[in-house]
This record gives sequence, structure tokens and C-alpha cells, in this order.
Amino acid sequence: MVVFFIQAAIAVMAVLFLSYALLEARSVRGGRRKEAVASADEHSVPERDERQWPTVSVLLPVYNEKMVINKIIDAACALQYPRDRLEILLLDDSTDETSALAEARIARHQARGIPIRHARREKRIGYKAGNLNFGLTLAKGDFIAIFDADCLPPPDFLRKVMPAFDDEKVGFLQTGIDYVNWDASFLTHFQAMETRHKDEVTSGLSREGLMASLTGSSCVWRRSCIEGIGGISTETMTEDVDMGYKAQLEDWKYVWRRDVTSLAEFPESMAAFRVQRQRWARGLIQNAVRHVRHMFATPMPLLSRCYALSLMFSALLLAGFYCVFLLCLPMCLLVDSSGPFFHICCSLFLGAAIIWAWHNTTDGSTAVSAGRRVFQAFGYVVMHFPVSLYYFSAALQVFAGVDGEFHRTPKGYGRRKISHPTINTRLVWAEIFSLCYGLSSFCLSLWTEEYWVSLYSGLATSGFSLTLFFSWSDSHKNSLPGRVLITGATGSLGHALALEYAAPGMTLILHGRREETLAELAARCRAKGAEVETHCLDLRQTEDVRRWIADCCAQETPDLIIANAGRNTDIGPEGKGEPFSDVKALVEVNLLSVMALVDSALPALRQNGGGQIAIISSLAAYYGLPTTPTYCATKAGLKAYGTSLRGWLRSENIRVSVVLPGYVASPMCAAMPGPKPFLWQPERAAKHIRRRLTRDPARISFPFPLNLGIWGLSLLPACLAMPIAQRLGYGR
Repeated sequence: MVVFFIQAAIAVMAVLFLSYALLEARSVRGGRRKEAVASADEHSVPERDERQWPTVSVLLPVYNEKMVINKIIDAACALQYPRDRLEILLLDDSTDETSALAEARIARHQARGIPIRHARREKRIGYKAGNLNFGLTLAKGDFIAIFDADCLPPPDFLRKVMPAFDDEKVGFLQTGIDYVNWDASFLTHFQAMETRHKDEVTSGLSREGLMASLTGSSCVWRRSCIEGIGGISTETMTEDVDMGYKAQLEDWKYVWRRDVTSLAEFPESMAAFRVQRQRWARGLIQNAVRHVRHMFATPMPLLSRCYALSLMFSALLLAGFYCVFLLCLPMCLLVDSSGPFFHICCSLFLGAAIIWAWHNTTDGSTAVSAGRRVFQAFGYVVMHFPVSLYYFSAALQVFAGVDGEFHRTPKGYGRRKISHPTINTRLVWAEIFSLCYGLSSFCLSLWTEEYWVSLYSGLATSGFSLTLFFSWSDSHKNSLPGRVLITGATGSLGHALALEYAAPGMTLILHGRREETLAELAARCRAKGAEVETHCLDLRQTEDVRRWIADCCAQETPDLIIANAGRNTDIGPEGKGEPFSDVKALVEVNLLSVMALVDSALPALRQNGGGQIAIISSLAAYYGLPTTPTYCATKAGLKAYGTSLRGWLRSENIRVSVVLPGYVASPMCAAMPGPKPFLWQPERAAKHIRRRLTRDPARISFPFPLNLGIWGLSLLPACLAMPIAQRLGYGR
């Protein structure tokens, strides 16, 4: 009987998963076809008198969002819409300094005539849903636009989307969301693949008028639709999904605008991702239970009902993956021979997984190689095993009637260390148990030659190992910076470093020589969600540098200072030597300006209780190249200076790292004489530097082959090193 139950459960899961994968594949193909044939003016905004625009209330529900509050207020106040038909309500439930920051920012915009109000309720009941209900009692608009605290709409958002409501049957409209930190790590890249796939599925569903799920931010609702579905319920963790289900089951139409996008951010820490997914799962399962009867009572074609079922119960299907994982060990212990039926079921399961993963991890383009697609599909599949655990635990909570708390996703913190709710700790222990359980199943299945079980438990073990590694990695990182100062930001490496650190919640202080280039860089960093300050000054004027750094620290001490600015000169093609004016300028910029910067920042860093300094030197610091003597001397001086600072300041919690890059593509690098082996692009170098700085190493040197070679030359006596360098193209 037990064996029959195990095989029946696996068979049911295989059939359901295959059906789900085929339905999604059909939607994805339909969505891509729609985009391929869509004309450029499909969503063009018709010309109309401003007096014909309807009244819109923009609701911004926030709770302790000090890292991003200014940006969402600025973005909302930049919306291009007739002011007499627009109102912006900041619905503030905060208990920290967010409220004070919001008041100051709102006062500035009110002085410009922007119709924005700061509203607070007496009791925080019903979390975000309760806050939105409170906002509805204040809002005067016929249409309600909703944006989360980290969701920044483009200025023309309302002008682009409001014409869709000319159709009186349209109850709500959802737009796309771009995530500025999608490439910050494998975790955010995984979320980006999920989001891209969801958008493609939604495109296909909207094309056929089938049920789709609402994101709940970057959306607009017709007020009469909200009232018609009974308002915003506080009885579920995902009020947006609840509203979308009720509206569609009441025959309201929706519009999906993927071409209109707001900017947001993914959770970057494993703990934040874990807690967010468990909360989402509880809400999805709650809503499936709440609306399944209404769905069956609503007349709809068979295909529409199949899609509605797959949409509403996808969370339980994902939780079922973990149930199958738990059956792996009993399968090995109780079954002597699995038989042909089991192999057929597993083949169906594998086929469904291939279809599902392939469609989820590709965007229909041919630019991605087949090998990379396979790698992406593998990572995508194994990450869903820990996600299935989160959904499984959520299902247990819902069906046991356990009302858990609403745990918001922290915004603007990136991977910085913050406290997380106890559910995160419980899920970590569940992952540890699952890892041990999966290893046991894997080993036993190999022993009993149940290779299908080996495949499934092996993939699951990979997924749990990955998430536990991410958690370990997060716990061993130093507190990540929120305020970063970079000199030489108009150079190739400085430019790449600025873009690498640009993210919601980050403040960048950028120095550069070229004002126009610096302004363009600042605009790109702001587009990624960062706040940016720019400064143009000559680093050779050390007193100006000292005053500038002192002023920056007086405003707020940077968490990380990257001394990156540098110049170069050489002896010339005929070996005539370096002009002394160039030598002097090189020493002033490469060495003295760094010393002035550090000296001026030290009092503030000490008063602040610590900080981090990164000094960009070069692998040329290890061995003096004959063609660039002054450059090598200054870089060797920076290496020695940084090493001394680290030993001196470490007891004061001021961390100093010396970065020793090899050849990084740039105009300065191109102008240097001699070969340039193992050349790195600046984006790759910046990413490597950012990741290594979180570990607080004494030195960051790359690439390894060049690093090893230069270090080896420095150890050899000159009579051997100089001929070798000359043979390699670095001599005279």
C-alpha cells in the first residue's frame, strides 16, 4: 500500500507538472509572437485636451523606508500630468526616521506647487492592505495608481497608461518592472529569469484575455472596480493577488503594458529572498483557497479554466516538488524494483522539467549560446528546490490555520547586514535538514541503483547547498557601504566602479576631471536608483582636495573611499625620458593626492568608529618597467603606503585594501608601451574589486597569471629578471 501511494503521488505530480509546463510554454510562445508583430504605435498616446484627463490619486504606501523614501517621493512628484487632476498621497506607517525625511522632502515639493500630502494613520492595522484602505478614504481620484517604496515610475507613466481606461470595462492596468540590480549576483540573476518568464507568460495570457496575476505595484485601478469587488481585503498576505482574482472573476478586464516600466530592486541577501518568498507563498495559497469556489462557479471555456487552475494552484504545485523530495528516501527503502510504470512517470517528469526550464531561462533570442542556456537552466532548476521548501512550509501554515506575521522585504539595503525575522532561522534549519536528507537519499539510491531517485535528490541537494552557501557568504561579509566616494570616476575603471556600486539606497560621491563625462555618468547611476553627488577639481591642488574631503565628511562620512584617480607617462619611443613637468604631475596625482585624501578623511572615519579605504595601485608596483619608471614608482609607493595604513589603522576598525590590477582596457592603458597580456575589461575588473572588497583583504591583485609572473620577476635577481622582461617585450 505504501509503495502504491508513493508511485501514485509521483504519477499525479508528473502529469500535473507536464500540463502546467505545456500551458506556460503555450503562453510564452503566444507572448513572443505578440511582441514580434506589435507595431511601434500600438500603444501611442492620443492627443487630447488636458481638461479631458481623469483625476488620478497616486498612493505610496511606506513603512520604515529610510533608504529609498526620497527617491519614491521625487519620482512621484516628477509624474507628467495636469496638476489639477493629480494628487499624491504618501501613506506613512513608519516608526523610524523615514517620517522626518519624508516631511522635509514633501515640503520642498509642496513649495513648487506639487499636489502631494503626507498622511499617517493612528494604528497600523492590516499592514499594507490596511494602509491602502486608509489612503482610499483620503483619495479624491476616480483612478488609483499604486507604487511601492522602491518602485520608481517614469515621468510619462500616467500619460502613457491612462488612455487604456477609455474602455469602461477595463478595471485595472499592470505595467512592467525593470530591476536595476538584476546582475548583482546569481541570486538576483535567478530572480530576473523568473520575472522575465512571468512577464512573457502574462503577455501571452493578456493576448487571449485569460486570467493573470497582478504584481501590486506600478499599477492603476479604476476606483469603481475596487469598490465593486468589495475593497482591499486585509485577510491575505498578498492583497494584490486577491484584488486581481476578484476583479477578473467579476468580469472586469485588465490591460498589460510591458512597454511601460518602473524601476525597482530585487532582494540581494539570501535571508531577504527567503522571507519574501515564504510570505508570497502564504498569500498565493490563501488566495487559491479563497477563490477556488468562485472560479468554478464562473462560466468560462475549458482552456480558460485550465489556465485559471494552473495560475491559482501553481504555488501548491511547487510545494508538491518538496513532497516528492521527501518520498525519495522511502522509495529507496521500501521498493525492491521500481518497475516500468515508475520509469514512465519519471520520464514525464523529466520531459516537463526540460520544457519548463528551457522556456523559463530563454527569451527567444539566438544571441545566447546553447551551452549557456543549459547552464542557466540547471541553475534555475536547482534553485527551485529550496523555493519549494518555502512554499511547502507556507502550505503547512495555511492549512494548519496558523496566522503568521507580515514580514516586509527590506528595500535599499542590498546585501548589508540587517536583522531578519525568526522565520528565516527556521527555514535555514529546514534547509540544513533537507541537505542531509537529500544526501542520504542520493547515496542510498546509488546503492540500490534507483537512478531516477539519484537524479532528483542530487538536484535537490545542489539547490539546498547553494542557498546555504549564499547564507554563509552573507554572514561572512562585512557591512556593505551605503555611501561611496570614488576619485577618477571619469576614467574607465572609475566609471565602471561607479556603475557597479550604483543601486537603490546607495549614495555615490563621484570625482572626475571631465565635467560633461561626469554628468553623463551621474545620470546613468541615478537611472540605476542611486543618489549622486559630483565634483570636478584638479587633484594636483592638494589643499583643494583636503577641503573637499573635509566638506564631504562633514555632511556625512563615506563608508567606502576608493582612491582611483591616476595618470601615466613614459620615456617615449626613442627613450629620451619623461618630461619633469609630467613626472611632477604624476607624483602629485598618483601619490600625493591619495595621501591628502586619506589624511583629510581620517578624523571623520575615527569619529564614525571605522570605515573602509581602497587604494588603486597596479601590478607594476611589484616590478619597475623600464618604459614607465615614474608610474611604477608611484604605484609602488601606493602599495607601501596602503600596507602601512592597514597595519596602523586596523585597531581603529578602519579597513584598508590595496588593489593591484593588471591591464584594464582604457585609453591610458592603450597609450602605455609594451604588450598587454590578460587584458580585462573595466566592467569585469570593477565587479571583481567590489566583490573582493566585501571580504576586507589586504591586497586584491588580478589577473592571476600576470600577477604570478610579475611577482616572480620581483623575486629574481636583476641579472635574471631584466633579460626575461626584455624577452617579453618590456625592455629597451
